[in-house]
Amino acid sequence: MEELLYNAALRGDLESLHEIIAKDNYILDKVLVGCFKGKNPLHVAISTGQAEFVLKLLEIKPKLAEVVDTKLGTALHIASANGDIKIVEALVELSPEMCMARDRDGNNPLHIAAVKGKVDVLKKLIQTCPCAAQVIVDRGDTILHLCVNYNQLESLKLLLEMIRDHEFAHSKDANGNTILHVAVFGKRAEIVKHVLYSTEINVNAFNEAGWTAMDINFFVQSRHEEEVDPCIQNLLGAAGAKRRTHMLVLTPSPRAKKLMPTLMVVSSLLATMAFQVGVNPPGGVWQEDSEEHLAGKAILAYKYRKSYSCFMCFNTVGFLLSLFLISLLIVSAVPAPRSRWGWILPITSVMTIMTTAFAYTYSVIVVSPKHMAAEIMIILVSVIVWAYLMLSFAGEAAIVHAPKKAKERISRIFRARPRLLPNAVGENVSSV
Repeated sequence: MEELLYNAALRGDLESLHEIIAKDNYILDKVLVGCFKGKNPLHVAISTGQAEFVLKLLEIKPKLAEVVDTKLGTALHIASANGDIKIVEALVELSPEMCMARDRDGNNPLHIAAVKGKVDVLKKLIQTCPCAAQVIVDRGDTILHLCVNYNQLESLKLLLEMIRDHEFAHSKDANGNTILHVAVFGKRAEIVKHVLYSTEINVNAFNEAGWTAMDINFFVQSRHEEEVDPCIQNLLGAAGAKRRTHMLVLTPSPRAKKLMPTLMVVSSLLATMAFQVGVNPPGGVWQEDSEEHLAGKAILAYKYRKSYSCFMCFNTVGFLLSLFLISLLIVSAVPAPRSRWGWILPITSVMTIMTTAFAYTYSVIVVSPKHMAAEIMIILVSVIVWAYLMLSFAGEAAIVHAPKKAKERISRIFRARPRLLPNAVGENVSSV
């Protein structure tokens, strides 16, 4: 009897199905309780595209849709792989939560439809259960990474169009790779082009190995002893992509991340002490005017001019370095932004710190007597040079954090920025 049911499902023979059920009313119940020795007739019918037979089985015994195969795949997994939209519509209407069912590899039906390129089925599944598209498979890949790995451009386009979530488009796999990293590694030029032109993905994002998409492009070509792919190279270059060696590195190591809170506290204390001593120099200030001095001027500057000069120079250097370290810690602690305004943070942080430095400089000028004009000029020039470097740093940091549309505008503002860090690239790239 089981063999007859299997053959009927294989052929889509509805007449034989009715005859078999008439002879054994409990044969479909045996499938549900696991006593059926043959293959699941519903799965067999779906695999062979027997839509009418499938619909009749679901009408007679709807719970058949809940039965899984040896790989934990449901009927919807099989229908999604085959791309039979009629069967898929019937299954999701019967049980929409089936979209979240995961097989042994952690794939749900949306993952299967995406990697098979069944766009119509994928669209129906997304409409039924959008949250299923954001489920991570057991290997740490998102559905977007699967589309890139299996070179399914149309599936990728549909997902990015229907799920307009900035964080979703910028998601990373277990190795920290964005879909751009994966596309470049697989030399998928069309996917690279679509990702660059249809999303605001950070083209200079680092993976866990500290590599950008441009780094991976050079690595892939060198591994195969080929010249750099001009198509991908040009696409990345036009989008503002850089190698790690050509940009300011703002990604701290795991060890540095642990030290960052301590460094921030120490730097803040040093900056506070230096500022306080600068505006209130040792020995205090004169309280009244006289022929030899003016009220509000540092006493030490009159009594020990050389000592005061050395003190103010060292104090200013320490203060400016502390502020720079605070800026570096703030920007380094911030990951790639999740919104189009994320690039504003490094700019505002640096500008805030710069205003503190200017306030300090003005205070030093106020408390220093006129006969120390040369020393004050040295301090003023030092602060101006420091401010230029800070602006350069802010511009570089903003470009690293900015979305694609803002990069060109920021680059024009900070086009003269210097490179602040030496070349630093790891020897190995994480597997993509």
